[in-house]
Amino acid sequence: MNRSAVAIYRETAGFGPRIRLGLLSFLTVVAVLVSLAAQAGSPADDVTTSSGLPENLSKMGWSLLEVPGKQTAEFEYAGSGTIDIRADNAVAFLYRPVDKDTADMGRLGWTWRVDQAVPATDLSRDSGDDRSLAVHIVFPADHDSLSFWESIESSMTELVAPPLAGKVLTYVWGGSHPEGAVMENPHFGEQGTMIVLRSSQEPTGRWFMEEIDFEADFQAAFGYAAPTPIFVAISADSDDTGSRMAGAVADLTFME
Repeated sequence: MNRSAVAIYRETAGFGPRIRLGLLSFLTVVAVLVSLAAQAGSPADDVTTSSGLPENLSKMGWSLLEVPGKQTAEFEYAGSGTIDIRADNAVAFLYRPVDKDTADMGRLGWTWRVDQAVPATDLSRDSGDDRSLAVHIVFPADHDSLSFWESIESSMTELVAPPLAGKVLTYVWGGSHPEGAVMENPHFGEQGTMIVLRSSQEPTGRWFMEEIDFEADFQAAFGYAAPTPIFVAISADSDDTGSRMAGAVADLTFME
């Protein structure tokens, strides 16, 4: 999204109430303009997808979310359900809506491989927390449990950066923590939980299969039954350590 409303939002929201009122006004105007442009079928439709996203991924329903001021990780479709990922001092999120036909399934499976890993980092920090790969499941926000400002911020995020809104479960390959470690996501606070599936010590160049019960993980993390997920995302993150990462995620599938 380059230097769009999303970039401004992620740089400012959550860092103090003094700027929020002006931010909300700005985001509201941008959201309206984007909505009108989309209805008119103008080139502004591209504001939610980077031009760097391969066309075949776009046609499959994927979108790219960039981080302001950072190099963008690269995603390429390699065929047979495989997405190759590279991050050279870079970070980005590849995301798509969860298909309505599979949204009520309570498990998610995939295979992934890391060919070049980033150094082990402390994932509980909001800086210096690089990890090779992560799979994210995004759920709608529970607005009844949010404060006034939290609810407004969540609503604005849903308009301009939907994969960053709501509750988020993040399944990680990397970090200095042991496999199975669970912690609050420092970028989402109480709205996000990270679960380490593979540590940074895992062998490179090998495929590993995962199958997670995200309904049970959501219940354990947030204390109530999981709502229907709305987005699934893949990310790579090597910008804090200035390192290189290469790997792949394949066969990302919801199942019962």
